[in-house]
Amino acid sequence: MYIDRIICPVKTLGPGNRLTVWTIGCPHHCKNCSNPELWAKDTQKDIPVSDVAKIIKKQKGIDGITITGGDPFYQSAELLELVKEIRLAGIDDILIYTGYIYEQLAKDKIAKEIIGNIAALVDGPYISELNDNIGLRGSSNQRLFIFNKNYEKKYKYFENAKRQRQNFNYNGHVISVGIPNKVD
Repeated sequence: MYIDRIICPVKTLGPGNRLTVWTIGCPHHCKNCSNPELWAKDTQKDIPVSDVAKIIKKQKGIDGITITGGDPFYQSAELLELVKEIRLAGIDDILIYTGYIYEQLAKDKIAKEIIGNIAALVDGPYISELNDNIGLRGSSNQRLFIFNKNYEKKYKYFENAKRQRQNFNYNGHVISVGIPNKVD
C-alpha cells in the first residue's frame, strides 16, 4: 500500500487520540488541496499492509484510526485489507477521508465492504470556496457519515467544533496536521 506517513497521537483529525495514516495517490487534484504532494504514487513508499498493521497494533492509548491522503479509496483493495487488520486488532473507530462521494462508493463492491467496517466517513472533493472553517469537513459540500452509532455523540461534537492544528517533527520536517482554515 502506498503510504507517505503515519503519525500518532493526532487530536485534530477525529475525536480523541488517533493514529493517522496518509495514503499516496489521488485522482481528484482539488484546488488548494492541503496535501498535493500525495497526489502521485511514489513506488519507494509501497509498504505491505501487514507492516502497517504491525505499527498500528504496537500503539497504546489510541482512541481510533484516521485514514486520509491522497485518497485512501484510490487503493481500495489494500484499504480493505488494512481496515480488516485494524478491526482484527480490536479497533472499530475508523474514520476515512475521501474525495469520492458516498453514492459513488456505495456502488462499488470493495468500497461497500470498507464502509461496512468503519465508524465514519467524510466524503466529497475539497472546494476551497466552500471552506467554512468548521469542524471535520474541509468544505461545506463534504458530508460526515457516521456508521457506528456508538461514536455518534463524539463525531457530532467534533463535526462542529473549532478547528485546531498540531505540529509534528516528521523525518526532519515540520508537518502541520488538521483541517486548514480558509485563510491558511
